[in-house]
Amino acid sequence: MDVAFVRSLQEMAGSRRCKIGIGIWNADAELIASLHSAGEYADLLVVGPPGSEALFEGLSGLEYHPAEEPWEELVRLLRDGVIEGAVRGNLPAGRTMRALASQFHIRVRRLALLEQNGWAFLLGPVGIDEGETAADRLQLLLGGAGLLQRLGVAPLRAAVLSGGRMEDRGRCHRVDTSLAEGEEIAERGQRAGIAACHKGILIESCRGDDMVIAPEGVSGNLIFRTLLLLCGANSYGAPVLMEKIFIDSSRARGSFDGPVMLAAAMAAIRAKRNFDSIESHQKLEML
Repeated sequence: MDVAFVRSLQEMAGSRRCKIGIGIWNADAELIASLHSAGEYADLLVVGPPGSEALFEGLSGLEYHPAEEPWEELVRLLRDGVIEGAVRGNLPAGRTMRALASQFHIRVRRLALLEQNGWAFLLGPVGIDEGETAADRLQLLLGGAGLLQRLGVAPLRAAVLSGGRMEDRGRCHRVDTSLAEGEEIAERGQRAGIAACHKGILIESCRGDDMVIAPEGVSGNLIFRTLLLLCGANSYGAPVLMEKIFIDSSRARGSFDGPVMLAAAMAAIRAKRNFDSIESHQKLEML
């Protein structure tokens, strides 16, 4: 995907107003200013601890919702349909992901949307406790492909990384296992109709691919942090692979424009898809 893909998401986010919830654990003037700019894409319901209400009084476009456990409340609001999508913001990651897993009865899997020098792609796993097995990473590959297709990317190319070059087989058991798993994930992705290629440790050969699957969560998180914090990549958050729209966001970021934009774009695409489905059904009934 190129930068035009991100621009198309921005256009979709601006095509309608939706309500997006965002979690805030520690609010200051700089963070509140960033929420104002994110409000370009959606009406924001800010969920945070009691005692911060005064910081948001009189601010247009920002509604503050206090809760003793804002991670639980943000997920509940999403579950009950009060908001069309949610962004973690700077809520504690562990508590928020546990609330998400508990209330939706899912295993949390995330893929980060990154843009680096005009190249946009999904990267996963990015949680340090995710992608521990080949089966987990295969689910990321399949789920990520479905997500990209819903966002209008088809056909798509996916790269599967592992712990060595192909000729490194035999150097140690760990490398042999990683290479074998990379081959298996790519092959099963191909059988599912995805143009997946196992590229070993050659991450430099992934440029231009639409999705990159790391060997496991720790290396995926290291790749993510290297690109974001050392190489200046843009991050638009990490959608959780689930029916509802939940975008994880890094605590290292100073602005939440990207994740809010992505949540709003996904909500707009879903609303359009539902409208098209209803319209098609009505036309059939008229025949």
